Amino acid sequence: MVDRIDRWLHVPAVVGFEEPLLATIAGELAASGRRSRRVAGMVVSPGTDGGWISTHSDRHGLVTKGHGVLGYAAKHEAGAHRPLSRSLGRRVCDRFVGEAVYAYDPGTGERLAEGGVDHGSHCGVGPDISIEAPGLAELEPGLPVAFAGGARIADSLVSGQLDNVASVAIAFELLAAGFGGTVLFTVGEEAGRSWRGLADYFGDRELGELLVLDTSPFDDPEPCGSGRVVLRRADAGGAFDAGFVERIAGAAARAGAPIIWKDALLAGEGRPLGRTELGRLSAATEGRLNGATLQLPTTDYHSNHETTSIGAISNVLRTLGRLFDL
Repeated sequence: MVDRIDRWLHVPAVVGFEEPLLATIAGELAASGRRSRRVAGMVVSPGTDGGWISTHSDRHGLVTKGHGVLGYAAKHEAGAHRPLSRSLGRRVCDRFVGEAVYAYDPGTGERLAEGGVDHGSHCGVGPDISIEAPGLAELEPGLPVAFAGGARIADSLVSGQLDNVASVAIAFELLAAGFGGTVLFTVGEEAGRSWRGLADYFGDRELGELLVLDTSPFDDPEPCGSGRVVLRRADAGGAFDAGFVERIAGAAARAGAPIIWKDALLAGEGRPLGRTELGRLSAATEGRLNGATLQLPTTDYHSNHETTSIGAISNVLRTLGRLFDL
């Protein structure tokens, strides 16, 4: 599992430019004997048994703006109607300072140029960010720029740009264990638009048991260290399918996996509940499409040092095994 995460972290998938990883996912599905097809930009691996799983394949990154300046890819994808706040822009800048990056061909993933965002680089913050990246000055505008590097393992912890390669790898582990349902590898989640592909795929169908796999950020390392799995009964978009949520909670209990309820934690701290792919989908379809989330706790969210534990990964897999009788 960790080997797969490491391998895929070397395949770029900046939001809006996910083709190299999608092609890799489709190729590995074919090699394992699973069918796949493209629908609304996604890779869908249809199954014959019940069960629906969604996990987004895109990751955060940058995009060239010309003259060695880089912008935020999620902002590029979301469009002018979603300007960055200064606080988010500052956090994004901080995540890239000191990191090695590379520009790639959006179709093939071939590296076009390598560079870095050094500690002396200027980062302007406005409606978008403007990061200086020596080494990428000659590139034309509109090319994706990804974090370099793979997974790092130390003291039973796994680090790297985990969101959301970790969940894609978990889905593959589930398939290898005999899951016969359908898996949907969505795109554009980091720009808030992956729900549209799901809505297009399901059409007029009613579904209350879509399971969305993802990572979930924590400032406190305790959820990772104790191997917790993260569940929600709701997000800012509304309530999830209560019966399905409780079934997953029961599966976690049978698997011996400790649970942390993210919505209850946030509400108790007086913080917003946040939005998930599932919450956006449910709100947009007025609850016709709904389900539950199962998330992996991490720290250093959306950075090249996002970290979880082997124990948390194992407990997510055990919970899924109990849920689907694998």
